[in-house]
Amino acid sequence: MELVETVFGPVQKYGTGAINVVFAHGSGIGMNHDFMQSFATAMSIKDFTVYLFEFGYMQQIQKTGIKRPPPNIAKLELELLALLDVLTLSSPLIIGGKSLGSRVASLIVDQTNALGWFALGYPFHPQRKPDTKRVAHLLTSQKPALIVQGTRDALGSYDEVLGYKLPNHINLRWLSQMDHSFKPFKASNYSQNEAIERAAMEIEQWAHCKLKYTVPQV
Repeated sequence: MELVETVFGPVQKYGTGAINVVFAHGSGIGMNHDFMQSFATAMSIKDFTVYLFEFGYMQQIQKTGIKRPPPNIAKLELELLALLDVLTLSSPLIIGGKSLGSRVASLIVDQTNALGWFALGYPFHPQRKPDTKRVAHLLTSQKPALIVQGTRDALGSYDEVLGYKLPNHINLRWLSQMDHSFKPFKASNYSQNEAIERAAMEIEQWAHCKLKYTVPQV
C-alpha cells in the first residue's frame, strides 16, 4: 500500500492495475476498517488500482474519537468531486463505495470522467423506512452501474429492489442470505470475506464486459 498525501487528507493506494478505482467508505466506517481493507486488497490483485480516502467528517471522528453523523449528502458530493479533481486519474476510471459512499458516487458520476459506478450494499432506503426511497436519480442516470447486494439487506432486500424496476444499465448481483454489511445469515454458503472476494470478481467481470474499455495489448 502506498500513501498519497492530498489537500483533502491521506489517500491509500493499492495495486498497479490498468483500471483506476476510487472507493468511498460507509457512514460509520473509515478507510482502515477491515471491510475497506479487505476489498481494496481483493481488487488490487486484479486489474485495478484502488484509492481509499475519508470524507472530512470521518477524518474528524478518527482525530477526536467522537462519533458524529455524516453531513448533508450535497456536501459529500462536493468533497468527492473535489478529491477526483485533485487525483486527476486518467480513464479508465470507475467510482464506487460501501453504502453511503456508493450513494455519493451514484449522485456525481455523470459529472465526472468515470466510465461507471458500483455499490457494495446500496442504501435504497434508510433502515426501517422503506417508503423513503433513494432511487429517483437511478431511474434517470446515464452511466453503467453494478450493485452487489445482500438478499436480506435491511436497506434494500431482494424483493424490495426488484420492485423498483431499475434501468437495464444498472446491473444487480445478489449475495444469498447476506445483510447490508455482507455478514452472512445461518443459511448462507459463504463468509463475509468470501462475499467481498466475490464482489471484487463481479466488478472485474462487469468492468471488462459492460464498460467501454479494452484491455491494452502488450
